[in-house]
Amino acid sequence: MRIVLLGGAGYLGSVASHHLASRGHHVTVVDGLIYRRGDDPAELLPAAARFVPGDLRDRSLLTRVADGADVVVHLGGIVGEPASRVDERLAVELNYASPMIAAEAAAAAGAGHYVFFSSCSVYGRHEGTVDEDTDPNPLGIYARTKVLAERRLPAVLGDGTALTSLRLATVHGASPRQRLDSVVNSMASRAASTGRIPLNGGSQRRPLVHVGDVARVLAAVVEQRLVGAWNVGADSENFTIGEIAETVAAVVPGAVIDRGQERDEADARDYRTSFARLERALPGVCSTTLKEGVREIADLVLTGRVSDPVLPQYDNHRGLVAAVSAGTLGRAGGADCARFAAEYDAAWSAR
Repeated sequence: MRIVLLGGAGYLGSVASHHLASRGHHVTVVDGLIYRRGDDPAELLPAAARFVPGDLRDRSLLTRVADGADVVVHLGGIVGEPASRVDERLAVELNYASPMIAAEAAAAAGAGHYVFFSSCSVYGRHEGTVDEDTDPNPLGIYARTKVLAERRLPAVLGDGTALTSLRLATVHGASPRQRLDSVVNSMASRAASTGRIPLNGGSQRRPLVHVGDVARVLAAVVEQRLVGAWNVGADSENFTIGEIAETVAAVVPGAVIDRGQERDEADARDYRTSFARLERALPGVCSTTLKEGVREIADLVLTGRVSDPVLPQYDNHRGLVAAVSAGTLGRAGGADCARFAAEYDAAWSAR
């Protein structure tokens, strides 16, 4: 199968590209390497993958790479609310305009399947357990871009291209393009390097999923052509942030939790997620545990493969701030981005 991974040289994509290539698929990775880390795609991606550098807001590029593709997967963009607040218009361009332009290109090229990487962040704050039928409650820019894209993609793709939206839990674990700024990876890497785990409160709930399990879900989705919205994770991997800290302390030798007072976090997400639909369709596909992910990250630090986990290269938020400040990552402008930015503004103007 000919699969195009848009944003495929990132934390998720570099793992997914290896897994898809190992299953015999022809993988094309398109990435703008927006964080300017100096990553060499040849070191991140499988040897069999084709790498195409370029801006994921560029219609001509997206049209070119979609030609002849069986599946187009959009997993690029800015991840998380803090990074999205660095430049809201930039986040809208990369998280909403880009997947919409890519969908138009995929439909025009006759691609049979479009996969959009969304997030469980669309649920925001909910009492009880949320599932795919729960109304979204986006609390910030990041979640709003995901919700709006999910709503608008079916009309853009039409009847000729199947749509799958993967709502990922919070991802953890090791990757060729390592991130250490998500909650599990941050706690585990700091515990291994300093022996301390900072925790203020910790009552908010987070569902978790291992990066390797995400790659396995993607492969199953494209091979079995599973369509619709899917929460990606496992019911057993719902934790409070305090429980995550306690697990890290139990796994990393000598690590202790520095407990502070509960504070008013900018990230107010709090929800428990049901992954029953995915489990029924793909039993056991998300079987990697929090403990296993913690061990992977701690091992990176303890063996010296990550020498300093607080370096900006492991933090997408800090990397994005640096890129924007240096002027190396500007807004694309142009009619496409303006059109979709206007849609975003209209959709959330009352918020």
